[in-house]
Amino acid sequence: MEPADEELINKLIVLFVFDKMNIALDEKTVISICYTQNGWMMPLYCMDAIQRLVKQKFLHLESRGREKIYSLTPDGRGCLANFYSRIPESLRQEISDYVKTNRMSYKRQQEYKHTYYKNRDGTYTVWLRVVEPSATLLELKLVVANNRMAKFIHENWEKKAASVYMNLHDQLTEED
Repeated sequence: MEPADEELINKLIVLFVFDKMNIALDEKTVISICYTQNGWMMPLYCMDAIQRLVKQKFLHLESRGREKIYSLTPDGRGCLANFYSRIPESLRQEISDYVKTNRMSYKRQQEYKHTYYKNRDGTYTVWLRVVEPSATLLELKLVVANNRMAKFIHENWEKKAASVYMNLHDQLTEED
């Protein structure tokens, strides 16, 4: 395969992943999907494709503090529509199947942020957030007595975030 063809295919793969995922993604997640989990392309080629697609305005870059989030633009969707047949059909099917199986997991990773740290007094603060590309919807800081509880909350946030958000919202907006 010619280098120019390989570069085009790599860019189309990245566009196709964004199209199928239908959510904003950070670079680390795109590399995980395209290389670590599936081996569709090397990380360097993936990073290069992302940067070129941003320059061509096929991907939009938005900074959230230190985090950089990418999303598919209408021009990117149009480009993919014109050239997606250049991606081998078997690879398109493999990408589609992978995304169908894993999309919600990646969506939760992107939207449900969580970390914890030890405080000077020996307690732990667990920092939990629900974020969208344009705004933070919920931010909670809980102080807990020990590392075990902080770790437990941290590890369960992705599973529980939606119901916690919904319950909190309902409780605060419910009229007595």
